[in-house]
Amino acid sequence: MSKSVLDEICTLLETYKGRDKVLRTICYSTKLIGGLSKDPILQKRMQVVSSQMSQTRLILRLLDDLPMLQYTLEYGLGKGENDNLMASLGVVTNIIDTIYYPIEKIGWLAENNLISGYKTEPWDTLSSVFWVASIYLNLMRTLRYITILRQHKSCMKGSVEQETMKNLLARQNFEMITCFRLTLDFIHAVNTLPPGFLWSSKLKTWQVGFIATISSFVGLYQIFARRSFK
Repeated sequence: MSKSVLDEICTLLETYKGRDKVLRTICYSTKLIGGLSKDPILQKRMQVVSSQMSQTRLILRLLDDLPMLQYTLEYGLGKGENDNLMASLGVVTNIIDTIYYPIEKIGWLAENNLISGYKTEPWDTLSSVFWVASIYLNLMRTLRYITILRQHKSCMKGSVEQETMKNLLARQNFEMITCFRLTLDFIHAVNTLPPGFLWSSKLKTWQVGFIATISSFVGLYQIFARRSFK
């Protein structure tokens, strides 16, 4: 392994987001392997790894309340966004995400019998509802941003340097990849809802693993690709 590759991996693992992406990738790739395998021993082993990685991510998310609240307060009414629609979507998404973490925390406390009088299922369902809503709004916001980039590119065509147009196109392609990732996440999130809504609870284990694994690898790629815009 070359030093540059090792440096990239270490840089990724030094960040919370990077570690979460790696844990997520391991979680769902092992779920995929276990779902496809016909060997009961391998299935059980992959299930254990997947479950442990999922629990690790959940424990780490228990500390996300204050950082999310800080981001929401700093974002404010989205004055830095490209238009009012993106700002409105951003504000609503931030509110949903800020409320999501306490809900997930209550579900975790109830599941581990650390609080009494709370059933786990309603809180898990509510967490899924907020997760679906957040992904959907982020998807709509990204689609709006792509539309703005296309309009901007059309207006600037022939009047800017080739390098500027190249960077604009790269940003547009990046956001289209984001749409693809969010679409996969939306399919996955809807499946976690109780039966009766679209395709909720209908996907098989290997299908969930396949969808989430692709999304995870796309997310890892985007961490490195995003550096070109800084």
